[in-house]
Amino acid sequence: MDRSRRHRFSRQIQFPGIGEPGQERLARAAAAVVGCGGLGSTLVQCLGRAGIRRLTIIDQDEPDFTNLHRQFLFDEKDVAGKTNKARLAGRRIARADSGLEVKAIAQKLAAKNADALLSGHDLVLDGLDNMPGRFLVNDWCVKNRVPWIYGGVAGATGMVLVVRPGHGPCLRCLFPDPEAAAQGADVKSAGIINTLPAHVATLQATEAVKLLVRSPALVTDLRIVDLWRGADQKIKLRRDPDCPCCGKHRFEFLESKKKE
Repeated sequence: MDRSRRHRFSRQIQFPGIGEPGQERLARAAAAVVGCGGLGSTLVQCLGRAGIRRLTIIDQDEPDFTNLHRQFLFDEKDVAGKTNKARLAGRRIARADSGLEVKAIAQKLAAKNADALLSGHDLVLDGLDNMPGRFLVNDWCVKNRVPWIYGGVAGATGMVLVVRPGHGPCLRCLFPDPEAAAQGADVKSAGIINTLPAHVATLQATEAVKLLVRSPALVTDLRIVDLWRGADQKIKLRRDPDCPCCGKHRFEFLESKKKE
């Protein structure tokens, strides 16, 4: 890390939980954000400004007017211009740090392209809005032993779980029935308050930094927040030895590529 980078991140280096050794680790790290909506657009801002070396942003969609109340990276001009979210986010975070390597991918993550899009990253962050996509990320990360951070939001309630393959539960331990999980509340059915995605994404991003700097303060419990009621809880989640994914190593969502 050269003198100019050290100066740029001097306030973060001053924080004892990171320090110069932690900032050096961030400077060598690569992260992928899958989905660039309410969660992902904030994750891009937080991780892109933290001093990591490389950031990949994956999203096939364009912003629309229903996004603007909670996706703070976009505006009405972006909706009218019909520009891809990942590319918009990539351009904007690059303005904040010219030393950041940004790759914007205007594609949907799928079983057939997961290896190509996710390989080479130290960490994957969930900015998705659907459970099948999350189960796919979970399969790929568990199979390849890459940590990832789940984030879910609906209404005023959000959840965060750090998944460290080989060191704790995975998403299938939390949601053993994918079909039932896919039927749960989402933004379309439950609505959403505009502060929730940013709040949950900052929790995800904080744990991401902890993980990358190897902090012992990493929170591995399932975190559940209800911003409307002001409730915040942590639940100890144990790894299920019979979990199809991390227990029995059956990667059902990745295997779907054989049918495509």
